[in-house]
Amino acid sequence: MNWIHFFIWVAGIYTLYYLAVILIDLAGTKNVPAGALTNELTFSEEISTQKLEHRPEETQQPADGPAVIASGGVPIKELFSLARQQLIVYTKSVSY
Repeated sequence: MNWIHFFIWVAGIYTLYYLAVILIDLAGTKNVPAGALTNELTFSEEISTQKLEHRPEETQQPADGPAVIASGGVPIKELFSLARQQLIVYTKSVSY
């Protein structure tokens, strides 16, 4: 069996499969009158609505210090400058 025969068999099997799916779908379709379909949602349980009051949230004043406190973080420029001055103690290898 060469590739062309293989692709012909696969195409034939897919065609038969999709043809069977379409025929099963058409056979199972029930004719529903156009007036019976609505775009209305219905729920089985009773739902009571409640009116809520809007309460404005208190605005928080920003703190004097920074919002994020890092433990010894430095910008990349400072990192290279500290490395040139040999002020950094290497405890692990650095991966890039």
